[in-house]
Amino acid sequence: MPKTHPPMKLSHEEDVFLRHWMFDEVHYQDRQGPAKQLQIEHGASPADVAILIAAAIPDTLDQEAAGLGPPPAEAAQWPWSDDGFRSRLMEARTILGERKTGYCQ
Repeated sequence: MPKTHPPMKLSHEEDVFLRHWMFDEVHYQDRQGPAKQLQIEHGASPADVAILIAAAIPDTLDQEAAGLGPPPAEAAQWPWSDDGFRSRLMEARTILGERKTGYCQ
């Protein structure tokens, strides 16, 4: 059985942004939402944002609920500096790597 790790802890601002982004991704054919626009403006790839989501919100039912909406009431804001985003992405990759390769004995 795979070892489970606690999800990556998010700041409130990170959580709001990622939930907006999931909503925007699901509704991308309807419009380009504010979180998706911020992701593009900051040069972050959708795959990198998805890695943060996988590490911080691993429950696919939570991801689905965020995507189907409604989006958070607070406005989407980019919550990271450039270095902050890279640092959080490395943290997420570490968590996911441990989650993927760790096993209970």
